[in-house]
Amino acid sequence: MKRLILYVLALFCFACGCQKEEITPMAAIQQKLTDMEGYSCLATLTIYSNKGETVYETKQDFKSTGEYRMEMLSPDSAKGNYTVFDGKTVCQYNPRLKESVQREVPESQRRNELFLGQFLKNYLQSEGVSVETAAIDESRCTVLEAVIPENGSQLASEKLWVDNESLLPVRLSLYDADGKECLRLDYTTFTYNPHFDENLFRIPA
Repeated sequence: MKRLILYVLALFCFACGCQKEEITPMAAIQQKLTDMEGYSCLATLTIYSNKGETVYETKQDFKSTGEYRMEMLSPDSAKGNYTVFDGKTVCQYNPRLKESVQREVPESQRRNELFLGQFLKNYLQSEGVSVETAAIDESRCTVLEAVIPENGSQLASEKLWVDNESLLPVRLSLYDADGKECLRLDYTTFTYNPHFDENLFRIPA
């Protein structure tokens, strides 16, 4: 009888232990993002304005140390243009220019907000952030919201949709102070912590 009781207690303790070790989608997503050392992705960028919307296909590479590169893949008028930051200098390249293919550009909060690393920084620093669930294309997602610090940008807040099963980002939307969507990135492929070529973020002399 004692053996039976001990056996039942052991099963009960094991079940309780398993329940405590269960990780919620929210916890798994936060852990995945905070462990991110970099990423590479393809994403559709939609820019909204009073004149309508403009759509670009882009490729992004980002390191948690700050270096990034964003290349335009389409439309043809923008194809091949890219912006790269080596940790000190931001440069834009246009393969169609005959005299100069490189020019330094100032830091831009609007451009920086297009990278997931900046969202994560804002999210961790935001007070009163919200979390909710939503469905995009029949996928159940967790939605994280962050406040964008005031620093001359017209952007005020942003939301990130992350798939609960794959833990991959699905969409990043940025809003103005009135809650109107200004920019949106829809990710088509996303790779955490890829192996970057050492020259990817280098600015040619």
